[in-house]
Amino acid sequence: MKKIISMLVAVAIVAVSQVATAQNKKFKFVKIARDTKKEVKKLEKDGWSNLPGDMPIGQQLNNAWAKEGGIDEEGLPKWVVATGEAVAEFQSVAEMQALELAKLNLVRLLESQMRSVVETEQGNNRIDPQTAASISKTMEVATNKVSKKLSRVMPIVKMQKQVKGKNTQMQVKIAYNYALARKAILDEMKLEMQNESEDMRNKYESFLNPELYKQGEIKNSTGENSK
Repeated sequence: MKKIISMLVAVAIVAVSQVATAQNKKFKFVKIARDTKKEVKKLEKDGWSNLPGDMPIGQQLNNAWAKEGGIDEEGLPKWVVATGEAVAEFQSVAEMQALELAKLNLVRLLESQMRSVVETEQGNNRIDPQTAASISKTMEVATNKVSKKLSRVMPIVKMQKQVKGKNTQMQVKIAYNYALARKAILDEMKLEMQNESEDMRNKYESFLNPELYKQGEIKNSTGENSK
């Protein structure tokens, strides 16, 4: 009995600590643009709200759109942004599932852009169809692996709403350094190629150079509520 009471007290202490932490969070607020206010009204009308202790939705969207518009010294996207949604009985489970889906959407966005470069190279007769197909397949396998071990992911928007009785729907938007995400895919491709013949590795070599993927249209955001 004493053990049960001790456990309940410990849980209560943790809960109080979490509430206090949320209440003590300090955010740097910026002026919300008119378009952002309109988007917030639409989201709130649809039942979306921020998590307790998190920034208001408008501030989160401001930050997200700033990330989407960020460019590096070469004029290329600095961040890649993606969204995931999930529904579960518990908010924490829905959030975890939404985060994993956002990570998968993020690397697939990069894969799509990188695959288009391979297709362009094939269209210009720089590589044959068989090699292009092999590179694309390796890229797909690498992408799936990277999505499962992507680290230092930055959630920039987290919203929740109640659906289907007691279930919670979570929407999570994440941002990740564009160059680092692309490098992670290319590094994984190199590992996948270790069992290939020397001739095939030589054909692949130019497609493992990140400079190759700076050409063409580069889309760096996906999911709902992208500006």
